Amino acid sequence: MFERTKNEWYFINKGSYWESYGEYRKALSSYGKALDINPDSAVANLRMAEVLYRMGRYTDAVRRFDAALTPDPQRIDALLGRGLALEKMGRYAEAIACLRKILVIDANNAEALVAIASSESLLGRHDTAIELLDTVLKAKSSHTGALYTKSTVLGRMGRDSDAIFYLERANKKDSAASNEIYQKGRKLTIQGKHGEAIRWYTRALEIDPKNKDALVAKAWTLDVAGFPIKDVFPFLDKVLEIDPKHIDAMMNKGLIYDRKGLFKKAVECFDHVLDTDPNNVRALYSKGISLYSLKKAGAARFFCECALLKEPDNVMALGSMIWLLDHEKEYEKALRYCDKTLKINPDYVYALSYKAKILMSMERYGESLEYYDRVLVMDPENKRATYHRERVKEKISAAKKGSFFKGF
Repeated sequence: MFERTKNEWYFINKGSYWESYGEYRKALSSYGKALDINPDSAVANLRMAEVLYRMGRYTDAVRRFDAALTPDPQRIDALLGRGLALEKMGRYAEAIACLRKILVIDANNAEALVAIASSESLLGRHDTAIELLDTVLKAKSSHTGALYTKSTVLGRMGRDSDAIFYLERANKKDSAASNEIYQKGRKLTIQGKHGEAIRWYTRALEIDPKNKDALVAKAWTLDVAGFPIKDVFPFLDKVLEIDPKHIDAMMNKGLIYDRKGLFKKAVECFDHVLDTDPNNVRALYSKGISLYSLKKAGAARFFCECALLKEPDNVMALGSMIWLLDHEKEYEKALRYCDKTLKINPDYVYALSYKAKILMSMERYGESLEYYDRVLVMDPENKRATYHRERVKEKISAAKKGSFFKGF
């Protein structure tokens, strides 16, 4: 995952990785190890400062921003972070003095102007704050930081209708920007680049914490990466706070519960989905699978059959019926469902693998071997198919030896 040589940058990169997953304590640990190697690393100090800021540890953050500024007192990102942390600590005059150093370097720096306006307003100088914000918005009317801050300042001035106007503009701009970033992450997810995708989802949520698509996508990616429920569910629960009937969030919770063996909770989630969308095929067959794991075979078959009644060519629903029939040892019927599935999609590895497994259970070893061979041509890294293929070959070999000795 990271460079093999554990130098300063190894730990900086590792810290950045943990940041993208929201694992701030682990990120701090990694940046600390980078600083053990090079205490003067401006990058490690800056990254640590920004994490400390996100964690609300503003005094510690200021110390680290100072350390990042030691080798380069004009480093704009460190000056901005330091100014923001000072504002959070209520040290508004110091914050303004720090942020004005940025304007000496870049007189039109929008982020510095917005941050100065915020502190000016907190000192009661609302008119000065509005002037600064209008300067930013004149140059870029869509600057959401300026829009949000102007809304806040107008609220402090008692101009509620104007405050709401700017707040709504800011929310609209943030929502659009967040969705654009989410879409970039979505493309990476489709390509299987989950580590890169989650960075975009995290950025999308930094802009708009209520982006439901990004929340679900980040939860799904964390789950794929092997993170425990306690790290995954908060994102799904946040979606359900915003929209209690959100189908993707509830489906994902159900699927995770099922995989963790919490089948009753899984069924509850699928029921919630079906309350909202009674024709949701995925919820129907998923509920069937969870019910079977609860030893409710009749009910399980009912829901799997309901899914197929609604979508007879749904290969996932067909696969669920294959799984159920195999567990019930109804091999002939399971084979018919395999064949139906493969007629729809001849390259569906799940159905090919299951057909091979069922044929092995029926002691039709030659046919089973043929299907395992097909699976491994399509998916050479399929460990389960590799294992079972070897067992089939052993069965064929044993049968040949038995036939040989019978000849004497």
